[in-house]
Amino acid sequence: MLESKYQNKIIKSIEALGGVVVNGNYSKAGEADLQCGYPLELKSYIAADELYTYPRFQRLKLLVHIAVEVKTEKDYHRVMRCINSDYTLNGKTGLKEHEPLQMAKIRRNRAKGGLALVAYSFEQVQEYVNATTN
Repeated sequence: MLESKYQNKIIKSIEALGGVVVNGNYSKAGEADLQCGYPLELKSYIAADELYTYPRFQRLKLLVHIAVEVKTEKDYHRVMRCINSDYTLNGKTGLKEHEPLQMAKIRRNRAKGGLALVAYSFEQVQEYVNATTN
């Protein structure tokens, strides 16, 4: 399957949750394929007494920015063999010329407290967001 098919599945799944996704070619080299506003239930971040006092908070969602570098499943496994869990290079060969820069940008985004990852499925994105934000 082409990378664009993986992207479309991730985009549609995030938008179905009420999120937003910008997909495009960016002027800065190494930027992730998808720049997303991933929806989180805001009520989990509000005290219970405030939810009771202000019922409108129960409907609010918070859009959290996440950068997703989409790969095909085959390319994902190739890239992951060449990097550590913190997206540093582990010395193994196999990355394409532009991929070390992509990994550096993901690592820098995470170091600043942002959310960023390499993925081929929406489930990977969802699992990462849930693990990181809870």
